[in-house]
Amino acid sequence: MQAQHFRSWFNDYRSQATLMNERRLVLLSGSDEWALSLLQTIDLVRDTFLDIPKQTPQLAKKPSACFIYGNSKVLPPNIQHKRFRDKLGSESELIIFADSNMTVDAFAALSGTLKAGGIFFLVLPDIAKAQKQSYFQTRLLSLIQIMPNHRIISQSQESINVNEVTQTTTAPEQIQRYPLSCVTEEQYAAVQAIEKVVSGHRKRPLVLTADRGRGKSSALAIACAALLRANEQKDFSLVITAPERQSLSVFFRQLTNSLPNVSVNGDTFTFGKADLRFMPIDQLLIQPVKINLLLVDEAAAIPVYQLAELLNHYHRVVFSSTVHGYEGAGRGFTLKFKEVLNHVCPQWQSLHINQPIRWRDADPLEKLVFDACLLNAELIDISNIHVSNFACKVITASELVMNEALLSQVFSVLVTAHYQTKPSDLQLLLDNPQVQLVCLFSCTDQESKVIAVALLMTEGKTKELAPSDITAIKSSQRRLKNQFLPQSLLSHCGFEQAFDFHYLRIMRIAVHPELQQQGLGSQLLTEIQTLAELQHVDFIGTSFGVNESLLSFWLKAGFATTRIGFTKDKASGEHSALLLKAINSANKPWQKQLNHNFYRSFDYLLIEEYNSLKSELVLLLLQQKPQEMLVSLSELDIANVKAFASGERLFSTCAFSLYLWLKHDLLAQARLCEQRKKQVLILIARLIQKYDVATVCQQYQLTGKKMLNQSMKTYVESRLKAKR
Repeated sequence: MQAQHFRSWFNDYRSQATLMNERRLVLLSGSDEWALSLLQTIDLVRDTFLDIPKQTPQLAKKPSACFIYGNSKVLPPNIQHKRFRDKLGSESELIIFADSNMTVDAFAALSGTLKAGGIFFLVLPDIAKAQKQSYFQTRLLSLIQIMPNHRIISQSQESINVNEVTQTTTAPEQIQRYPLSCVTEEQYAAVQAIEKVVSGHRKRPLVLTADRGRGKSSALAIACAALLRANEQKDFSLVITAPERQSLSVFFRQLTNSLPNVSVNGDTFTFGKADLRFMPIDQLLIQPVKINLLLVDEAAAIPVYQLAELLNHYHRVVFSSTVHGYEGAGRGFTLKFKEVLNHVCPQWQSLHINQPIRWRDADPLEKLVFDACLLNAELIDISNIHVSNFACKVITASELVMNEALLSQVFSVLVTAHYQTKPSDLQLLLDNPQVQLVCLFSCTDQESKVIAVALLMTEGKTKELAPSDITAIKSSQRRLKNQFLPQSLLSHCGFEQAFDFHYLRIMRIAVHPELQQQGLGSQLLTEIQTLAELQHVDFIGTSFGVNESLLSFWLKAGFATTRIGFTKDKASGEHSALLLKAINSANKPWQKQLNHNFYRSFDYLLIEEYNSLKSELVLLLLQQKPQEMLVSLSELDIANVKAFASGERLFSTCAFSLYLWLKHDLLAQARLCEQRKKQVLILIARLIQKYDVATVCQQYQLTGKKMLNQSMKTYVESRLKAKR
């Protein structure tokens, strides 16, 4: 298509989208230079290019209604490559996506910022080449082709018929208005629920969720405006927080629209004596403030442990978040945070907004993104499934692409069983040649259904790796893709021979949620080990956010702890663990050595690097410490322990002997009853983690030092009697 024809076509095409209150995608297949020649005929695009400063081509100086993302030098981006999530909560009229790497997470996230009437331009130089190289892009292109409202324009195309752009449809009906300028009944219900958090019982937080475009941020603003208006004659304070202030642009715009006379001073909005402020979450946690209501927008992008801390400081809270299928919130918000809420505030309330506001139902772009990224993948019905009859099979990417139902089943299990699934995981599954998929099927006379899934990555021995690469990895000058295990073992554990071995890393292992705790995960691990033996793998490995239940699962399967990371994962608030299992006897000494290396420094690191590990996790790890690594107890140590138990000696004079004795005692007990476990945890917290008296008493509801010492003495005395 020639540039002079494109402008006229585009104006008509966009007018149709605006009339239909929908968003559409245009795929430009050709060179970046050709795409630029077309796009520059659009006034908004041309103005955006002029705004991008030449000296800093990666980021525009001011917000733009045209978002440009990718790595093209011809179409310079105004969004930093890894900061696309900062745009959540903002709006755009046009998007130009020119990324040779096809960063799918950005593709899905940015699509949600596009307003009704907006056009998403996807620039691909060569469709035929993309289809050959990527199963994911093959699926995406086929979906674009079969959906009538989207359009593919190639560089070789001479002209375009405007009448072929879309099917003839009628304009949507006029939107009905509800009280407080709400657009839908669901949005009005959300506003009322937010207001009730202020007037109702304390410690009943509201969790408000919605896919993008449902008016969630506007509902927050409308409710805040109503609360400020109702309380303008008295001291009344609201605070809103979010991962990034700029993600609240829709909220602030709606607030000023709903409350035109509000006074704005920086991040503070004042109406009479009432006010609303934006505060960063770190500030809210470091120095808690006295307020009537705290609103947390885009809560899914905030670490779960920080959300839990907010619950401890503030008793009237609204947590709001985009969910957009699975990728808006990952699963950290919907799975992990729900557990926290059930424990801390069992009477918490939940509300989900379904009906879109910013575009019509069945919006073409939303449907395309949901289908392409399987954002709407749903679990199968397992009512007729018998777990006693199953089969295991390795499924190839080509099989998945040819069988959409199978792909949906596989991905739905991965999504619901893991809290950090992203659209890029689907791309990885389909396009990465190092990835293997192992599925457990339930078998009936009628059909087979996927009930468990494991995603594996082949790592290690590679001909492409030169000695200089090893040196660069050791000096932290280079990181290799798809080589997590050997790279981590080399750079963090000092395992010089790491790249001499062949690994099978279990990236994900997931069982249908309604079939968990029935041994299917362990059965799948057994099948993976058989596969590893057939492929002459040296080690199976895994890495995950470590907690007591997950670590127990892997330890029971014969895996050994090799490393625990020093920083917490942003989504789960947990330290990462790396575990290995040698597949053949020749490599078991290496597994033992790596495990010993971990335990050599574990006690020392507990004081600082691991000071936030839960005592339950420390207990489990100490129960796995190799016996030969324990310091032998001397007669003096035994005498000191007995003297403490009988009340003859003070705790501090016997502390070191008790410290040595406890680690021996833990290895002698595979299972602990609840009462005894609590006593052990108290000893671990005081003796091994070295928490002070006040901290231990607060954590275990002890009245003071006397009660703490009595608990420790009671346990030690009972264990000494048991060993006689």
